[in-house]
Amino acid sequence: MLYPQMNPKRWVVSLNGLWDFAFVDLEYKPVLPLVEKQLMGVPGSYNDVFTTQKAREYVGKVCYERLIYIPDIQEGLQYYIRFGAAAHKASVYLDGELVMTHLGGFLPFDVKVEHPKSSMRLTVLLDNRLDYQSLPMGELIENEGVFKQKIYFDFFNYSGLHRDVWLYKLPLKQIKEITIKTMIQSHEAHVFYDVTTLDVVESVEIKDPKGKIYKTQNRKKDILKIEEPILWDIHQGNLYTLIVKTQCDHYEQTFGIREIYVKDQQLYLNHKPIFLKGFGMHEDHEIIGKGTHPLLHIRDFELLKWIGANSIRTSHYPYDEQMYDLADQYGILIIDEIPAVGLNFWDSRTVFQEDRVNEQSLDIYKQTLKALVERDKNHPSVIMYSLANEANTYESGAVHYFEEAFKYARTLTDLPLMIVENVNAEINLVAQFADVIGLNRYHGWYTDFSDLSVIEKQLKDSFTSYLEKFHKPIVLTEFSADTIAGLHTLPAQTFSEEFQVEFIEAYINVANHTKGVIGTHIWNFADFQTKQGLTRFNGNKKGVFTRNREPKMVAHMLRIHFTKEIKS
Repeated sequence: MLYPQMNPKRWVVSLNGLWDFAFVDLEYKPVLPLVEKQLMGVPGSYNDVFTTQKAREYVGKVCYERLIYIPDIQEGLQYYIRFGAAAHKASVYLDGELVMTHLGGFLPFDVKVEHPKSSMRLTVLLDNRLDYQSLPMGELIENEGVFKQKIYFDFFNYSGLHRDVWLYKLPLKQIKEITIKTMIQSHEAHVFYDVTTLDVVESVEIKDPKGKIYKTQNRKKDILKIEEPILWDIHQGNLYTLIVKTQCDHYEQTFGIREIYVKDQQLYLNHKPIFLKGFGMHEDHEIIGKGTHPLLHIRDFELLKWIGANSIRTSHYPYDEQMYDLADQYGILIIDEIPAVGLNFWDSRTVFQEDRVNEQSLDIYKQTLKALVERDKNHPSVIMYSLANEANTYESGAVHYFEEAFKYARTLTDLPLMIVENVNAEINLVAQFADVIGLNRYHGWYTDFSDLSVIEKQLKDSFTSYLEKFHKPIVLTEFSADTIAGLHTLPAQTFSEEFQVEFIEAYINVANHTKGVIGTHIWNFADFQTKQGLTRFNGNKKGVFTRNREPKMVAHMLRIHFTKEIKS
């Protein structure tokens, strides 16, 4: 699914802005336009716009609606509406007629306009209820028709049209897909490309970062050799462009020449060992929730650049496509995570069984994974796919689920595959399927609260047990302590900025001196909103930056740490 693009053969217009909005019952059908309605901004989450708890934490269906216009409708063209993300189940109607349904709130989907008219009423019904066959997973509790949502993940269940909405037109014989892969051999790069189209290819060119043009044989599929390539690398977002022109269509796809692989418990980029330094992140901002905004994205990457980070994990779901484009340009590595979070209950109940996470759940998982890889396959910043976060991988039923998941993933990509774990190695039944193991550890916080003296031994034991059992490289994917910005104590006390500095330093010191550990991702880049709870003070406060992106004391320590060489 190619991203909408404006060029001599393609036309696109934004449908962002103010839409009509209403809470509706589960049986609502948009036969007629909304009557009782209010305005709502798109893109964005609707939750934090409201001033009542009932509206903010509403569970059920909402309706988004607006008129769209298509002037000068032409024969031989096909019209589409693209939704960047709609959380979590979307039903799309045109003039009251259902045209498409989509499950999943973190990936784009296209709606084909079969019978375009100059004016049409576009309606989107969104359902934010989560169950065992959704990603992320949740449980529903119903009492006399009123739903409450139980979630087993630590971020707020924002809902809405979170990302850009586009109306665009394409020729009937359109360029449907472009796949690009690169390989580096000595001073030469091999660029393999594959164009899917029914049209006749008139020209295929590759433009390098300096503007030099390389001609190909005008084939739909070919391999081009480039001498002395300009490599894509950490903090070096050198991008080439594949320019495809057919008789009816035109598309320009950026890519980077780079090679990534795992060998001997080490991660290599362009045949050089690298150590990941960065963060788990969340799409989370005040007022707009998980809504996208280019200035907010750029601010995050400017902060990543300032602090010296080289990588992020898209915890716990795929991010907006703008984030990947920026990562390509800033030279930031991405561990791309599928929204397989919540596959745990934090109690004795079994998750992987026939009436819960079952074969239907696995089918939905595979569909989501396929859509993720198809969307992100050409981004040089994407170096790894993470297939789950903190699932109950000690259950016998998890073995079949994840063996199938990893087997299927390897048919889609040759990039390294990760699973992020929080269980002990002794009971883990799944990690052997991964190329890289992510470990979330909170010694001295959720266990042995406030005791920094336990970190060194317990963290070393965690690393050793996983390395000796599975012989796979490890990324320390989560660690930190909740910290109230502006709270200072001497000596360091929990929730103070001083305690966070000492806590993170202790973890980093162990990770940096353990062979087989290939990276540290601090949890989290910034404070973020969660459901209410005794362990949360208006959200999760483990961020290195505040929710509005101001640095805590630890950010300055990490800037020194990240900008010096620590492993080779």
